[in-house]
This record gives sequence, C-alpha cells and structure tokens, in this order.
Amino acid sequence: MTKSVKGGILLIIAGVFLLLNQLGVIPGQVFLFLLALGFIATYVLLGARKEYGNVGFLIPGTVLLSIALFASFSGAFGGDGLNPAFFFIGLSMSFLAVFLIHTFWYKKMDHGERFWPLYPAAGLLLLAGIISLGSSGQLVKKISLFNYLWVIVLIGLGIWLIVSSIRRNKKR
Repeated sequence: MTKSVKGGILLIIAGVFLLLNQLGVIPGQVFLFLLALGFIATYVLLGARKEYGNVGFLIPGTVLLSIALFASFSGAFGGDGLNPAFFFIGLSMSFLAVFLIHTFWYKKMDHGERFWPLYPAAGLLLLAGIISLGSSGQLVKKISLFNYLWVIVLIGLGIWLIVSSIRRNKKR
C-alpha cells in the first residue's frame, strides 16, 4: 500500500471521527484519545523510525494523548481539578516520549536533530515548576528575588556568548 493510499484512509477515518464528534456521538475526551491514537497509528503505519520525517505524526499523537489524559484526570478530580502544573508536566513527558521513541535512535544525526525534543521538554518542565510554586504561594514570597535572578541569568548568558565567541575566533 502506498503512502497516498494510507494517507487517504487516515483522512477518511479522521473525517468520520470528526463527524461523530460534531453529532455528539463521541464525547470530547474520547475524541481526543481517538485523535491521539490516530496520529500514533499513522506514525506506525508509515514506518515509524524508518524515516525521520515520520516524527511529524508522533509529535501531535503524544501531545494530544497528554492533553486527553489531563482532561480525563481533571474531570475525575471534580470542580477544582488538577494543579495546572500537571498539564505542562504532561506536555513535557510527551516531548520526552518523542525523544525516546524516535529521535534518540538516529545516531548519525547531528546533536540538534537528535536531541531537540529534550529542549521543549525541559522548558515545559521548568514552566510546570514555576506554576507549581506560584500556586502554592511560595513564588509570591520570592518574586523580588526571582526578578533579580532573571537579570543575573541574562548577564551570565551574555558573558558566556562573548567568551565562547572569542575562543572560537582564536582557534581559527
């Protein structure tokens, strides 16, 4: 079966799921799970790791799966729901899954192409930590210190960029 035929079949299935969702036959959370599994199935059907470009189906599959899980768990916890930090933890884990399932195995790729999912995973995890601190009230107490920390980080990054540039130019 060619990629065009597989793609056509997947579009038809997606259209049927969307129609069933619009008609109210499939509830929203179930629809998210089905959509996530559809993207992951497409990733597998197109050969998974055989081609680097297939990661384009794995990413939305894992992200939608984490959103569906968060929505399901939030509904299970009643009115208050989960701490919003868990949403970003789930998104972080979805990028970690992309790394572990797909990009990690491309040993001949350069560093950026191979390890890029770890950067959004780390950023989202950091954001989850900040949100968690903010919701617990600890961040409000430390906000003035936090303002200075950002300035120090920016200055440190600037110094690091200048020094590394000078070192590179001396090696040439």
